[in-house]
Amino acid sequence: MTAELAQQQGFTRAERQDFARRRILLPAALLVSVLLLYANLLFLSLASPTLISAALTVPCGMAIGMLFIIGHDACHNAFTASTRLNRLIGRLSFLPALHSFSLWDLAHNRTHHRYNNIRGVDYVWEPMTLDEYRGTPWARRVVYRFCRAPIGVAFYYLIHIWAPRLVLPLPGFIERLRPVYALDSMLVLTFLPLQLWSIVAIGETFDKGPWESLLLGVAVPFLIWSGFMSFAIYLHHTHPAVKWYSSLAEWTADRGALQGAVAVRFPWPFGPLVLSIMEHNAHHLSPGVPLYNLSCLQRALEEQGNLVTWRFTWRAYRRVCRRCKLYDYVAGRWASFDSRPCSNGPSQ
Repeated sequence: MTAELAQQQGFTRAERQDFARRRILLPAALLVSVLLLYANLLFLSLASPTLISAALTVPCGMAIGMLFIIGHDACHNAFTASTRLNRLIGRLSFLPALHSFSLWDLAHNRTHHRYNNIRGVDYVWEPMTLDEYRGTPWARRVVYRFCRAPIGVAFYYLIHIWAPRLVLPLPGFIERLRPVYALDSMLVLTFLPLQLWSIVAIGETFDKGPWESLLLGVAVPFLIWSGFMSFAIYLHHTHPAVKWYSSLAEWTADRGALQGAVAVRFPWPFGPLVLSIMEHNAHHLSPGVPLYNLSCLQRALEEQGNLVTWRFTWRAYRRVCRRCKLYDYVAGRWASFDSRPCSNGPSQ
């Protein structure tokens, strides 16, 4: 499907191959740099006075996010030119984020990328209809409203995605249990106690108690990373100009892989720090393009026009949150909780 879409966008085979060219030394250097950044930030957060340690939890959480983005690229077999190396890097990079590599592959590569923004299939930030919302128990409505508020967005991933889908192969999520799912979950569950023990041991060296060490070295950075992830995937597929679809046929006819994704521009230095993860039109057009080539593909796509892109400001973000509450799949537009329709606003 993505090769077909790329052809429709006018890219030649040579251009597609050039965008998708994978390397070894560049990604290896990037991986080592981010691993060293994470390790040093973690050590400093445990070695510093409490106030400084608390401040360092933010960049530490962002470093977990950077490692996860590398793992995400590796899971697409896009990060390096070696498939075996990608699998190794992906599993290693996912550990601080406590993610099973194969469960992420199932949820992200085999579900989201094949059917993004299709109702009943792509469950990530899937909007309810007005009738569904009114027929939902009050407690679930409260959670739904909270997670679509500007602050509540940060908690969605932790509640709805990570815990029930990406750590353990829970019944109801996986129709057919494969051994690799259990093995990758065991890898994560083996890493976690080793991580906790190491953090406590390092913290004791600097006169920090176990609970303080675990809070500053594990819990808060993980919550920050989770909030960052939730915020990113919300922006990837939520905007008044972004459509959701009732069927695969409708999605295919409208080139939903492209039309259902958003590219968001952030001010320096946030843009470079997130390793091109916000170049999301390009990523959905061709998930096999490595992160270090995505910006070039995104620029080429934007020259052709007809993409949803916008420059981030907090005011614009609040406007997106205010307008994108429910979805009318018949009319093909967003609606507010009081059933007022929202126009399909242009990209910004």
